[in-house]
Amino acid sequence: MNNVDQIRDLIFGPQMKEFEEKFATLGKTLNDVEKKIMQAFKESHSKLQKETERSLEALEQKIDNLATATQKERNKLKELIDTTDETLQTQLQNQKNEFLTKLKIMKENIEDENTKMRENLSEMKAQIESTLEEGLSNLGNEKLSRDAMAGMLLDVAMKIQGTDVGSLLTEESKTESK
Repeated sequence: MNNVDQIRDLIFGPQMKEFEEKFATLGKTLNDVEKKIMQAFKESHSKLQKETERSLEALEQKIDNLATATQKERNKLKELIDTTDETLQTQLQNQKNEFLTKLKIMKENIEDENTKMRENLSEMKAQIESTLEEGLSNLGNEKLSRDAMAGMLLDVAMKIQGTDVGSLLTEESKTESK
């Protein structure tokens, strides 16, 4: 077996050394290329990672800005709603107060009118009673005639209307004399 190796060395020896040198050079070149590729990959990966981090930071900043803007807008809307609610409450309270004031004035006016009407009725009742008493006292023991009764009732009716029998008689006599 040793002989075969020696023969092979003799025949292929220089070529084998050449091939081994070429393989060694090729291996070294492959290692260099591999190192360069790995270096380029690491640099690309590092650049991509940094760019991704910057993009994420920018995106987070935009999200934070949007969240802040949204919160500000919510606060403005809440303030607007609160202000509108307060304004409406104030207007409603003012209208309620105005209505109650007008209602109170109307009640007072109605009470005043009722008081005036009671006073007028009391006055008219007193006038009627005095007229009736006067007519009855004038009659005394005399017999009540139809004319006297008509005059008395006419006088009461005139007082109820607010006119006087004397003024009515003067008007009648003026028309008769014409």
